[in-house]
Amino acid sequence: MWAGDVNGDAVVQYTGGTADSAVILTDVLNDAGNFLNFPTFAVNSYSANDIDMNGSFQYTGGAADTAFLLQNALSHPNNFLNFTTFAITEQLP
Repeated sequence: MWAGDVNGDAVVQYTGGTADSAVILTDVLNDAGNFLNFPTFAVNSYSANDIDMNGSFQYTGGAADTAFLLQNALSHPNNFLNFTTFAITEQLP
């Protein structure tokens, strides 16, 4: 199981056409508490954006959930060229 399918399209992708990281950024910037529009703002909420399941999600910063997306894309065994646009397709057993 590869964590990070934030947008629910059955694909985990860090950058590219259907990037899950873009959803996290949008939700962080549009949060009502983030009136200064910082990408480092931590939204305290359990949601699909909370990849590490710590009770909040953050685009950049010390506890950024996007780091998990990048790590999953780069460490996938089929991504031998280390593309950040690599798409991990969901498979059910």
